[in-house]
Amino acid sequence: MQKVEITGSSIKRAEAETISVVQTLSRKDIEQTGKTSIAEVVRSISADNNGSISGSFTNGFAGSASGVSLRGLSVSSTLVLINGRRTAPYGFGDDGQRSFVDLNSIPLDAVDRIDILKDGASAIYGSDAIAGVVNVILRQNYVGKTISASTGISGERDGNVNSISGAVGFGDLAADKYNVFMTVDAKQQKRIDQNSREKWLGQADARPWGGRDQRNGHTSAGNAGGSSFLGTLRPVNAAGAPAGNIANMPGSCDPINLDPTGGTAHDNTRGGCLWDPVDYATIQPETKNLNVFARGTLALGETTQAYAEVGVFKSEAKTYTTPSGLTGAGFDLVNARVNNTGSGPDQLLMPANHPDNFLRVAARPRWVDASRPRASDMESTVTRILAGVKGNFADWDYDTGVLYAESKTDKTQNGYYRTSALRTALNNGTFRIGKGVINNADVLALVSPTLFNSGVTKSTSFDFKASRELMELPGGKMGIAIGAEYRKEKTDSEATPFTDTNDIAGLGYSASKGSRNVTALYTELAVPVLKTVELQFALRTDDYSDYGRSTTPKVGFKFTPNSTLAFRGTYAEGFRAPSAAENGDSAVAAFTNIANDPIRCPVTKLTLDCSTQSVGAITIGNKNIKPEESKSYSLGMVIEPVKNVNLSLDLWQIVRTGEINGSDPGAVVDNPAGYPDAQIVRGEATTNFPNLPGQILMVKAPYLNAGETKTSGVDLDLRGRLNLGSNGKLTSGVTVTYMKEFTRTNADGTVLEFAGTHGDVNLSGNGGTPKTKVRFTLGWENGPFQLTSNVNYVSSISNTNQVGGECLDVDENDVALLNCRIASFTTLDTFGKWAFSKNFEITASISNLLNKKAPLDVQTYGRINYNPSLHQTGAVGRYFTLAGRYTF
Repeated sequence: MQKVEITGSSIKRAEAETISVVQTLSRKDIEQTGKTSIAEVVRSISADNNGSISGSFTNGFAGSASGVSLRGLSVSSTLVLINGRRTAPYGFGDDGQRSFVDLNSIPLDAVDRIDILKDGASAIYGSDAIAGVVNVILRQNYVGKTISASTGISGERDGNVNSISGAVGFGDLAADKYNVFMTVDAKQQKRIDQNSREKWLGQADARPWGGRDQRNGHTSAGNAGGSSFLGTLRPVNAAGAPAGNIANMPGSCDPINLDPTGGTAHDNTRGGCLWDPVDYATIQPETKNLNVFARGTLALGETTQAYAEVGVFKSEAKTYTTPSGLTGAGFDLVNARVNNTGSGPDQLLMPANHPDNFLRVAARPRWVDASRPRASDMESTVTRILAGVKGNFADWDYDTGVLYAESKTDKTQNGYYRTSALRTALNNGTFRIGKGVINNADVLALVSPTLFNSGVTKSTSFDFKASRELMELPGGKMGIAIGAEYRKEKTDSEATPFTDTNDIAGLGYSASKGSRNVTALYTELAVPVLKTVELQFALRTDDYSDYGRSTTPKVGFKFTPNSTLAFRGTYAEGFRAPSAAENGDSAVAAFTNIANDPIRCPVTKLTLDCSTQSVGAITIGNKNIKPEESKSYSLGMVIEPVKNVNLSLDLWQIVRTGEINGSDPGAVVDNPAGYPDAQIVRGEATTNFPNLPGQILMVKAPYLNAGETKTSGVDLDLRGRLNLGSNGKLTSGVTVTYMKEFTRTNADGTVLEFAGTHGDVNLSGNGGTPKTKVRFTLGWENGPFQLTSNVNYVSSISNTNQVGGECLDVDENDVALLNCRIASFTTLDTFGKWAFSKNFEITASISNLLNKKAPLDVQTYGRINYNPSLHQTGAVGRYFTLAGRYTF
């Protein structure tokens, strides 16, 4: 039998079932999902969990990019490879910290298969494969010509996705001694506005369905807020302290948006004018993608081949969100001080003589311009160039190559206010506020300039690996692999202009710059000690120029008592060296959620203090940060109980220690004494509770090695085939991931259990940690016809940050919303294929056939009233795709 290299080992072998747990999606499997991008395919696997990045979450630092988080350990602990080699990560880190590969940058039409290695693989592929590896295998050779096209549209007649791709290849390696092929894939995706959907998806006020009102513009019981389309003023005295209640500016408010003057915790005696942020939200951003991939192979003899690959990915994404307020709180990095323009000594004031100041005394202005949403345009280019030689010499199979990869993202932002310019324009009366106001273009150019910044990552590497058989053992020949790698990494992620001094209202700061050299040596042994017993040993040492050296081992076994049963297990260690964002010249000023205010809530009982609230999280790079370390375990069995039925069942556990954490406002606020280096910044006291400290504005802390995470669970993979004779054949499969535990021990010793809850709220998008994810597939084939159905299930989660924790969302009477639970979600996808002739085939798919709506989720900050990490297809709704392929 021909021996091939399987993900999880560098030693070629004939058996598909390895010691490690590997899930393989063939080209046919990928096609039958009906998905139109690698990102959609990878993020639908059951092992993807909390911390993954949805391309629909456009408001984050890594807006419109998509990343996978195996086992819920975040994108930075999941290694994404192309043909077993690294590529450049996205130009902007997730939350300004975590490095990841944008899955959108990998060409779908060039993919041969995807391997998902679900146990630690640091000893084989690199230190940061703590949670596992996603290895995208591209075509190695191709002969022929094909052209494909597809078009898709939702059941609501929006969100069109049109694509066209082609492949051309010529040259037979055996006969012509060469092969060259190229694939081109172009796709255009139209925007889906969230307010085009029904019920809680289409409006922020979810009270009719048991949620809460997330409209903006209310004036709180403590005279805070008031950023509405009307605008508000609050008078201050000579010392800048409040000298009266909030007053609405002149203008009419739609009756449906009037904040009532009594009966809720979000009102005061002067009422307010509310507005719906869903009107500025998108379920699916507008994007354009172009992917070009080419590979050439040249036979240099009977056993030697030279090869080269070139890949270029270009994308454009247009996103927008709510209009900017005039004020905000942040950290001035240049002067090392907190800067709050909403109140206190740095507050923004409208002078008494301003033409819109009807109070005729100095006042705090609040206003949002309905006509000016904040917009971001992202242009990304990913370039990957590889040249190498592989072959056989002196019984060694070797492969060596030189790789250059670069990812650059240019970001253009509009609609934000520069505080210093705004202060000047308010003082001289040139910037006007109020309902229907249209400011002069020259004034807007000064107070709201267009902002440009770029993020670039580069990776240049040289690698060599070789494997061969050694001595004969009772179970067969021993196999050995050796390898070496040198890699130079560079990161230059620019900050958005003026954010270093907190001069842009409502926009966080994130920047990192650094470079390092990495040298690695590794070896692996496959030892068939008996016909029924195989052992695996691997060892890798990585030397990082910016921190030092670490060595990671991996051992495994496979026991096969008979042809239908096998037991397997692995133990592996791993580590993740600090990124440039964590130990370099860097800082991040972002916003995240905390569950409640433990000081104010017990006294005030107000929803504003007792439910989820957004606060600033300021994190500074730490030159003395150490790497994260991990230990992972797996133990399982593979069985064929009857012919054509295969079952694998694997237990897994990963323990990650010394975690590199940024500012965690929730942990700091709950236990300030446990974080002596952290600083909690609060605003001024509110008028209704003058003796209590004000509401939390931000938490500041350096990156630190704090805490430990332990995650464990069970993977099940069941596949079957049934021959129906002249009626074709049936294939079926079930993959299940059950997360038994997900505990985190914080630096102060607090232990939190996140499995089955909405926590950890500080991970990307606040996506939650469901215990169970299931995918069931049933397919039928008969000659030119093929039908497949896919059922996807995500279990419900409690609306708490941890097991036994308080409900994250309650009403004004402290009653939990939605019974403190986010419902489970099940969807059905269908796929059909008709090979009309030898050269032409038609495919059609319907995603979310039953048009299931995403469960109401008022907690996640990825989107309003639904969770894009878990339930994105339920927001899009039923979606139709028709495609055709012609082979010349």
